Amino acid sequence: MKTHFRPLVGGLTLAMAMSAAHAQVNAADLPSFDAPNVYVMSNGINANSVAILKRNFFGGLNKVAVVPTGGKGVGVGTIAPPPDPLGSQNALLKSQDGRWLFAVNAGSNQVSVFAIRHDNLQLVDIVASGGTYPVSLTQRGNRLFVLNAAGAASVNVFQIGPAGNLNPITNETRVIGTDQPLVTNQPNVGMTPAQLQFTPDGKWLVVSVKDASAKGYFELFGIDRQGSLTQDPVISSSNDAQPFGFAFDGNGHLISSEAVGSAASSYAVGRNGSLSAISADVANGQAAACWLAVSGHYAYTSNAGKGNISAYRIDGAGHLTLAKAVAATLETGAAATDIKASPDGLFLYVANSLGGDIDTFLIVGDGQLIRVGDTSVFPLASGMQGLAL
Repeated sequence: MKTHFRPLVGGLTLAMAMSAAHAQVNAADLPSFDAPNVYVMSNGINANSVAILKRNFFGGLNKVAVVPTGGKGVGVGTIAPPPDPLGSQNALLKSQDGRWLFAVNAGSNQVSVFAIRHDNLQLVDIVASGGTYPVSLTQRGNRLFVLNAAGAASVNVFQIGPAGNLNPITNETRVIGTDQPLVTNQPNVGMTPAQLQFTPDGKWLVVSVKDASAKGYFELFGIDRQGSLTQDPVISSSNDAQPFGFAFDGNGHLISSEAVGSAASSYAVGRNGSLSAISADVANGQAAACWLAVSGHYAYTSNAGKGNISAYRIDGAGHLTLAKAVAATLETGAAATDIKASPDGLFLYVANSLGGDIDTFLIVGDGQLIRVGDTSVFPLASGMQGLAL
């Protein structure tokens, strides 16, 4: 399946647009045909799978293969419109060394491991997630951390073996403190943890937790001298009921999206694990800013309620300003559920749950996005969620 390229306004060719947008970039810095592949997860209710998308020179994507995970997803979200089946970010994760791809199977409470073989994936392990409804993944060294969001939510830890196999470390499980039952096959994702990720220095594991009935919060688990998570987290409140996706800028500031207020906030991480707001609740005037990606001096939120993308400028001290309330508009009914920037900072990819496709945008200097094209990946309204580069 090849990318469908869209003409650019004013008759500009894509090459001209790239030249104008990146006039200061040397030819050697432009993306090549051996750029990292993009992976997207079907979250299929009967059988979960991962599609492999090969990036071409212009950032467009060609679907080259679909590989089963051996587990089950949950399909389209049924709890809160727009459809958001997992209520999370980082359901699909590429390992730090580029050898492995990890995928959650929320419908069968499992985690799958693939060996990355150029333009293919080889399934090497499937393990129980250690809890109910796994939704987010992160890595530190040779350990994989899994966030289970339903029931007694928890962080479960696995040792990554030399062949990619996962071995549970049972005494490392940490309880988050939420307890949302499954309704049919999904919890109320407005009341569950959304993401876990380590700070850039590796000293703190951050978990964002949504609480639609009050205020959301962040739990930060420290690392002790033995390399284990501390038993009790440091908890910092969010002004928004649903802090959702987050990422870190180049100076280690935590940048988070906020679903209820459709806003973004930035935080400094203290030595004791507490978060101090730098810029709080910078609204974009859209709706349901859930997923967030950072690329250079900009953060982008995917606004599921409006089907568009907002851009925020980040200064060196971590302050946020709204650069573009609408940096890009998605097709009608797209229902964006994930967003990732390419490692080279040139492209932004948006996964659309209802549309079953990936939108590709060129990132230009002022935070504006230029549509490159869209790639059909899975059937419409299949519940696609999870994006990794």
